[in-house]
Amino acid sequence: IDRVIKTTLVFAVFSAPFLMLYFGISLGLSVLIGALWGVLNLLAIKYIIMSLVKQGKRRKTLGLMILFFKIPVLYGLGYFLIKWDYLSVGGLLWGFSGILIVSNIKGISRSILNLDKKISNVETQA
Repeated sequence: IDRVIKTTLVFAVFSAPFLMLYFGISLGLSVLIGALWGVLNLLAIKYIIMSLVKQGKRRKTLGLMILFFKIPVLYGLGYFLIKWDYLSVGGLLWGFSGILIVSNIKGISRSILNLDKKISNVETQA
């Protein structure tokens, strides 16, 4: 998850100036802000799951605090971003979908390069 988040941020930071230059500042900024929103959403989900499901010392209060922070604040911010006239809704959707796009590309590349088979072969030999 951390690698997907980093790749999404790098992709958004490098693509935003080109989008701003060729398609307008509104679209480039929308993609960048949408990607940041998507990353924050995925980080919140990651921490909620890790704090509630983690073996050993579970941090239920931390998970519930993040959950109750995530829903009103993060989704309220998303609603505000969509309603803001300056930002492009299409650009926000591209930015929100950045995590999904990066995850799909990563999964396709792993299947093409047969990385999962190489890892399982190494584990069985050890």
